[in-house]
Amino acid sequence: MPDIDRTVDIEITAAPQGVTAAIPLAGHASEHWLSVFRGLAAHRMQTPSEAEQREDRTWILVRLPMASTDLDAGATLDAVSALISEVNGTEQKFQSGAAQTEAAIRGWWARQQR
Repeated sequence: MPDIDRTVDIEITAAPQGVTAAIPLAGHASEHWLSVFRGLAAHRMQTPSEAEQREDRTWILVRLPMASTDLDAGATLDAVSALISEVNGTEQKFQSGAAQTEAAIRGWWARQQR
């Protein structure tokens, strides 16, 4: 599961509508991970946050309003970090459940071949 890659620098882009922080994740996220992140971000984040697949890795884009204070920006980025951890937990449960179901299916199939 992807987590924040602290060995890669964050990208910051300023525009008239606000500042975007692009947070690098280690590797690429699965489609399920992306779907869960997008759904939770849409409902929980007060500022627009999205996941973007790029050639090198997945990035989390967080848009902050101009003149955000250290406290506001830090709280928002902490919330995104917590959301990434939550999505990783959800993905872990999903993968575990899928693995259990796969094992059950393979067991059934093995019994059919006797």
